[in-house]
This record gives sequence, structure tokens and C-alpha cells, in this order.
Amino acid sequence: MIRSNFAITRLLVLPYAGLLGLFLLVVGGGGAWLFLQVRAVETQLLIDDINSVIEPFVEKLAAVDAVTTVEQGESWLIAYVQDLLAGIPSLREVFVHDQQRGFEMKSDSRGVLSIQPASPLPVDASRASAYAPAAQRLHSSQDAVFLIRFDLMSGAAAPVRLDFCFDRQMMLAEIDKGMLAIEQSILLFGIAGGVSILLAMGITVIAMRTTRRIEGHFQEIYQRASITEMAAELVHDLRNPLMALRTNVKALLVTPDQTGKIIDELDRDIVLLNDKLSAFLSLTRRNEDTFEPADIRGLVNDAIRLANPVLSQHGLRVETDIPPELPRPVLKKALIRDALLNILINAGESGQKDGEVRVKVRVHSGVLTITVDDQGDGIPEEHMAHLFDPYYTTKVNGNGLGLAIVQRNVDVHRGEVQARNRAEGGATIMLRLPLQQKEVPRWWKPLEKISRA
Repeated sequence: MIRSNFAITRLLVLPYAGLLGLFLLVVGGGGAWLFLQVRAVETQLLIDDINSVIEPFVEKLAAVDAVTTVEQGESWLIAYVQDLLAGIPSLREVFVHDQQRGFEMKSDSRGVLSIQPASPLPVDASRASAYAPAAQRLHSSQDAVFLIRFDLMSGAAAPVRLDFCFDRQMMLAEIDKGMLAIEQSILLFGIAGGVSILLAMGITVIAMRTTRRIEGHFQEIYQRASITEMAAELVHDLRNPLMALRTNVKALLVTPDQTGKIIDELDRDIVLLNDKLSAFLSLTRRNEDTFEPADIRGLVNDAIRLANPVLSQHGLRVETDIPPELPRPVLKKALIRDALLNILINAGESGQKDGEVRVKVRVHSGVLTITVDDQGDGIPEEHMAHLFDPYYTTKVNGNGLGLAIVQRNVDVHRGEVQARNRAEGGATIMLRLPLQQKEVPRWWKPLEKISRA
């Protein structure tokens, strides 16, 4: 049977999740870096524009006794400050102060400039050059008022400071206007990239559904061909018993004195035919049993009970080595019992004349291991590669389906079966089964239905 070994969550979800995470990292991190870089440029441009307007006034005021000029309210000063307040919307007021006096200049609601006394400059006041550049302070500051400061030196070299007070929120709003296009571009590219990944995922899902559908059709064709081949082999295998039946039926007419012996032979041939047909049906039918927690000790004992007639016929008994405390693995119990039954029957027909067939159960690292050891003739090396192939047998009366059924039943559990010869003689068949079956995702079931359609 063709089986898909694709792990869908690994093939689809994980790569796209990783790609989406990488995309978000690149777009998010790169977008944030680009945003900060552009904002720094926009901020510097705004500060440079403001400085280009106020620096001529600063230079002119530095050439005179600034505090006295403000105190006297000279006409050129008043006109210059009014023009600055009108030309720079975010500028609110201008301060000039030295260590003895201070003055505040601002416009009222009618645009008339007023000059009022203000606090003098503190003795320990830092120089304007000690502050961080204005472009750096604008975004780190939390104050509503943002200051741009200049140091003015009068003729007596007494410290004089000129402070321009701006509305910080208005300056930030002006920067945000320039940043709007960048923000929209980053958002647009992020959405476009995310949609592209989702579209690619959708296309991949559709492609995988189509692949599953095609795979299902090929699987059906393969199954039909396989069943046809097995049926042909079965028909060929049944000819000898049928010919024997026909011969014995005719012999009843020719030699009636041997009726008892002939009837025994007829019965043996009919049992052989029934065994072959039952094994064929067991191999080809679809099993609908459900997975459920199983009592391993009970399963093993049940299989031993069913195999006991064959084992007793060859003078064999079964010795078990099963730990007292075992977890309850999730299995299809009937399939595992049938697999163990076929292995025990094989052990009974292994050529071992007397003694014990040993069954050992162990659990390690989430895997249940069931080992069956016999002391028979062993398995010739040339037969090892075909041991689990349907209809492959080395026995005169064998049908070659017992170990094929074992292989199929173990495959249903995503386990594995191994066969090897023992150094002391005989053979070992080992079943390895996971304790828990991986749950099939809900979205996988529609794909399974499609593949079966």
C-alpha cells in the first residue's frame, strides 16, 4: 500500500510560521529602525529651520546689552520678537535673563507683545552648551514646554541667557506630518507581505489537497493491483487443495472401503482452504477498530490461549516475562492480539520439539516492546528480506500470510516489527509500539476523505 509520509504540520505549518516570524522580525525591526532614522532626520530638519529663523535675532541681540535692551523695550526688538512669534506657530515666549534680572516676552491674543519681569539666572546655572542637542532632547523630554537656549555675552562678560520656549506637542505634531508617508509605507509593505505569505499558504494547502487526491487515486489503483496480484496468487495456491478434494471425492466412488481415511483427508483439505481464505480476508479487509487503552497482560494471555492448541500439538508451552506494573498503551486491541497469535503460531511451527516459547514485555522511553523467542530452526538468511511479504513462505503447508498480517497490524500503530536469529538457536520476533498514538489534526480528516474519494 502506498502511504504518504508527509508530516503536514512540519511541511506546511512550521515553515510558514517560521517564514511569517522572520518576515515580522525583518519588517518590524527594519521598519522600526527606518522609522527612528527618518524621525531623527525630520526632527533635525525642523530644528534647523527654527534655528535659521531665530539665529539672526540671537546674533543681533548678542551684539548689544541684551537685558538693558529688553528692559527699555526698544522698537527694533519689539518688532523682531513679534515677527518671530507670528512666523513660528509653536513659539510661545522668549526669555532674557542674567544673574540680576530677567524678562519674559510674549504676545497676547491680539498679537501685542508684552514684556514682563522674570526670574534672574541662577548663579550655578549651566551653560547652554552643556545641554544635549535640541534634536535629541525633543523626543526624550516629557515637559510640555521645549526650550532652545543660547548663551549671550555682554560687554562685561557677565552670563546672559536667551531662552526660546516652544509648544512641544505642536512641534511633535509637525514632525508626525512628515512621518505619515513613512508610517503608511511601512504598514502597507507589512500588510502586503503578510497577505502574500497567507496567499502562498493557501495555494500550498490547495496544492497539497490536490496532491492528496491524486495520491489517493494512485493508492486505490495500487491497492486494486495488489489485491488482484494477491488474488491470483491465492487462486494458484488453492489449486492443489482443490485438486486433492476432487481426487478424494472420486476415490469415494472407486474405493468405498477407504471412506474413513478419505473423509479425514477431505476434512484436512477443507480446513486448509478455510485457513487460506480466512488469512486472505484478514490481510485485505479494512479494519475499523478504534484506538483505546489496552491491558497488555490480558492481550498476551489471550493470544497465548488462542495459540495453545498449535503449541500443545508440538509439545510446547509459553513462558511469560511481564512486569507487574505496566502502562495502558493506546492500541487497536484486536489487531495486536492477532499479530501476537500469528507470531506464536509461527513459533509453534518453527521446528522446536519441546521446551518453552518465551514472551517478554518491556516499556522504555514511551515505546512498548513485545519479544517472542523460540528455539526452533531459525530463519535462513536468504529468506529474511521477504519474511513479511504476502504469500512468501518456506513451509509445505504454509500460506505466507501470517507475518504479512503482523506487519500490516503493526503499521496501523505506526510501530515496527523486527525478526532476527538467536545466537543460541531459534528466532526472535520483536514488536515495537508507541504507547500513545499521535492525534490526527481536525483539518487532516477532510484531506483523508478527499484522498479516499
